[in-house]
Amino acid sequence: MSVQSLVSQLPYNAQIKPKIVKDVNTLLQIYRSLQPSAQELFSVQQGTATLLLTLSGTIAMFFKGSQYNIPVDVYLPLTYPSTPPLVYVRPTKSMALKEGHRHVDREGLCYMPYLHKWGSRSTLIEMCQGLSQIFGEDPPVYARPASQPYHPPQPPSYNSVASSSSSTSYNASAASSSRPTPPPPSYSTLTKEPSYKASGTTNLEKLTVKIQGELQDFYNDARKEMQSDLALQTKLSSSQDEISKQHMNLRRIKENLTAAIDETKEKNNQLTQTIKKISDEMSNKDSLDPDSLITGIDPNSSKMLSLCATVAAIDDTLYYLDRALINGSINLDEMLKETRKLARKQFLAKAHIKKIVEGVGGTKDYVVR
Repeated sequence: MSVQSLVSQLPYNAQIKPKIVKDVNTLLQIYRSLQPSAQELFSVQQGTATLLLTLSGTIAMFFKGSQYNIPVDVYLPLTYPSTPPLVYVRPTKSMALKEGHRHVDREGLCYMPYLHKWGSRSTLIEMCQGLSQIFGEDPPVYARPASQPYHPPQPPSYNSVASSSSSTSYNASAASSSRPTPPPPSYSTLTKEPSYKASGTTNLEKLTVKIQGELQDFYNDARKEMQSDLALQTKLSSSQDEISKQHMNLRRIKENLTAAIDETKEKNNQLTQTIKKISDEMSNKDSLDPDSLITGIDPNSSKMLSLCATVAAIDDTLYYLDRALINGSINLDEMLKETRKLARKQFLAKAHIKKIVEGVGGTKDYVVR
C-alpha cells in the first residue's frame, strides 16, 4: 500500500495529509530500510488508542569502524508537523536497551536536541541523520547475554508522547547520564555488516569516512536544492496571483474598450447621417434656409437663440441710428422716436431671456449684454 493510500485512512487533519505524504516519501527515498504502516498508540489520559502512521525499520550507525543497524519505530503524531515525531528504539531478542543512556529512556523513547528544537524547517531526513550520529557516539543497545531474560518492549502511550517535546523530560534524561553506566558491552550479535580481516580494517575505516563525507555532501546539496525549490515555488505562487490580478484587470480594460468602440461606432453613424443630411440640403440651394442650420436642442434653447439674435440686432440698429443722426440723414425727433421703440423691444427680449434662464435652473444674476 502506498503512503498516500495509507495516510488517507488515518485520522490526520486533511490539510496536513499532503505534507505528511511528501515528507515520508522523501525520507523513504534515502532510508529504504524504513517501512510505513499504521500502528495504534494508547492514550493514558483519554483511555483510547489512536492509529498513527509509523515508520518501522533500522537506522544505520557507525561504531568503531563498523556499521550497525539499530531497529526503530518512528511515530508521526496527529499534530505533526507542529510537534516532532516520536522515535522508539525496538531491540530484537538478541539485544537489550542500555540503561542510563543519555538519549534513550527505559521504554526506548529517544530524546535529542534536534527533536527538542523541532520547528517549521525541521525534516525527517535531518532527524534520522541526528539519530545515526548520536547512536554512533553512544549505542543505545548491546548484545543481550543468554542469561538475561528477554522482555518485549511495551507499546508506547500518549504520556510518553507528551514527554518527548518537553524540555524537562529531555533534561531529566540527560541528567541520567551522570549515573554509573555498565561497562561497554559487546556488539558482536547486533545486526552488523559482514566482518573483514584485520588487515583490511584501516581501508574499511577510510572507505567508511569517505562514504560518510560523500553522503553528508549529498544531503547538504539536496537540502539546499530543496530550499531553493521551495523558495522558487513560493515565488511562482506569488507570481501566479499577480498574473491572475493582471488578467482580471486586462479583462476589465477590454470590456471598457469594447463598450467605447461600440459607442464610437454609434456616434460615427450619427455624424455620418448628419453630414449626409446637410449635404442633401446643401445640394438644393434654393430651398436652403440659413436660419435652419442653427437650431437649439430644445424649445427653450431655440427661443433663447431667437431672443439673443433680436437683442444683438437691436444693438446694431441703435448704432446705425446714431451714425445716421451724426451724418444728418435723420433728425433728432425721428431718432429718439425709433430709439424708444427699439429700447422697449430690447428690454422685453432681455426680460424674456432672464425668465427662461431662471426656469431651467440657471443663475438669477444672468444679464444679457
